[in-house]
Amino acid sequence: MSTKLGPHVLRVTSDLSGYIQAGIAVAKFAGEWGMASDVPEGVLVIGRLHEGDYDAQEQKANGQTPFEAAQQFVQDQLSTYQANPHIVYWEGHNEPVWTDEEGMGWYAQFEVERMQLMADLGLKCVLGNFATGTPDLALWPAFLPALQVAREYQALLGLHEYSWPWMWWMTGEYQLDPSKDEGDEGWTTLRYRKIYRQYLIPNELGDVPLVITECGVDPGVSPKPPGLSGGAWRLLGGLWAEHDNEPDKADYYFRQLAWYDEELQKDDYVVGATIFTWGNFGPPWLYFDVAGTDVATKLIAYTQADPAEPFEYPKAGDDGEIVTDGEAEIPRGQPRVQYERIFVLLPPSADAAWAQAVVEGTWDQHRYTIGGSADDAGVGDLDVRRVIAINPQEWQGDQSLEEFYAQYYPGVEYKAITAATPEELAQKLASE
Repeated sequence: MSTKLGPHVLRVTSDLSGYIQAGIAVAKFAGEWGMASDVPEGVLVIGRLHEGDYDAQEQKANGQTPFEAAQQFVQDQLSTYQANPHIVYWEGHNEPVWTDEEGMGWYAQFEVERMQLMADLGLKCVLGNFATGTPDLALWPAFLPALQVAREYQALLGLHEYSWPWMWWMTGEYQLDPSKDEGDEGWTTLRYRKIYRQYLIPNELGDVPLVITECGVDPGVSPKPPGLSGGAWRLLGGLWAEHDNEPDKADYYFRQLAWYDEELQKDDYVVGATIFTWGNFGPPWLYFDVAGTDVATKLIAYTQADPAEPFEYPKAGDDGEIVTDGEAEIPRGQPRVQYERIFVLLPPSADAAWAQAVVEGTWDQHRYTIGGSADDAGVGDLDVRRVIAINPQEWQGDQSLEEFYAQYYPGVEYKAITAATPEELAQKLASE
């Protein structure tokens, strides 16, 4: 089958072009971006600029609303976006850390705001970009509001997946407890299957494309097999030779990457994964670098043998499976099938706490759509469109929201709810 691997580029190297031209699925540029202009059409190209002055957690702790935080982030990176027009997809914060639903809900709304701001620039987003093994699975419902609008902006979900000292550790039967077996899932690599099967697919979000924006063997990942220690793949020759009777560390690491690729190929929603890393800025990244090694040589030959399919943002076909534009044409603005949409419209001043209140008050029973755009709430050729407007008096204009829908989106069933706090809103929605 076609490969889904590609390079995570910190620095351009002499053998990078050969790998790109071999037929990779995806290329991520995180240190030098110029070579993105040479990537063939059909390869997904992603950019990331390290934000050294602040992270998402700091922005939230400083009292910024999701909109304010997204606006600051996009503005601070704008010159890089403009200088690299060949990169359309950009990541946000790298490996944000959230430990509660409130923080995760804030970040979901941050990503919604970032998608809208980037769309205004003609750009698209890779969402989440969570570290290996994070966030806690129980926090994923709080992030679903971002994924609910991802398809509207052709956004991708981004995750990191590493393991150590083998890429298959903590998958299947390779567990700390030898009596456990995770089947075809994992807790570090292949963890994405738990996320899609437990949260995205049951909530009709299984067609949101996934890209693994970093993968490989990382000694910083836990848990580790008892009694073993060591570093990144370049430092594992002794351990692999002694423990696994694998004296050729480059060949053994390449085969681990090929194993991972074969697993990715089983899931249509996975676009690809980038190997960390190609090129480096010295230790510790030197020990992860595959450029100029036999790993790179083997990857190039492997890719030439089964080059990737061209990247196209998928649509849902009539049977619910992911298809490309060439396989199913759905007229723009027409629903795939008729359904009833109930849209909870939050006012302009609402922050993530209000969005979380909607989730708490409605999610288990109704799965209402949540958003802050009056047009998004009304648009669509649907037989049933209901809008529940929260605190509609906050909207400014010459006409009320109800009059707005009567004029521009006739047929919308309109209802207003007034609430002083998110807690009151959750209670009122729960009693609907």
